[in-house]
Amino acid sequence: MPLFMSAVASALALSTPASITIDPLPFGQDVEPSAGFIAEHCTASEVRELDPATMPLATTSYRQVDCEGFDYFGGERRAEFVYADGALTHVWVLVEADELDALQREFETAYGSPDHDTADFAAFNARNTAIRRDVPEALYYSDAAAPLFQQWFASTAQ
Repeated sequence: MPLFMSAVASALALSTPASITIDPLPFGQDVEPSAGFIAEHCTASEVRELDPATMPLATTSYRQVDCEGFDYFGGERRAEFVYADGALTHVWVLVEADELDALQREFETAYGSPDHDTADFAAFNARNTAIRRDVPEALYYSDAAAPLFQQWFASTAQ
């Protein structure tokens, strides 16, 4: 396993229930080096070039791979792999709104109580993951992105 892969991603794949388990995510890799992971986990994908000014983690480049057919929580989902300045920083996995309560129960079984639990999200900081309710999705983020996300969770939980 490459050294730049997040230890959190490795632990995630080894210790969580199958329905929310994701193979170690290629955090830190750019789009091209992570193409094998994308091809293995997506039935179709599209790379989009976006404006780095619209993404707080990016200064020079912002790309997103939209992945269809991503196996997650008992179904084929859309996953959005987000790359800032040549490194995968986070992944959003879209779910249905009526699945959020069951998804949170699964996260709590795997990770314990959330660090922040609001109307909009439940954040599990020690595992670099969250459930977003305003836009139904699960979030997995890299160690490099953790300060940004955890600051956002803490500021909006007050």
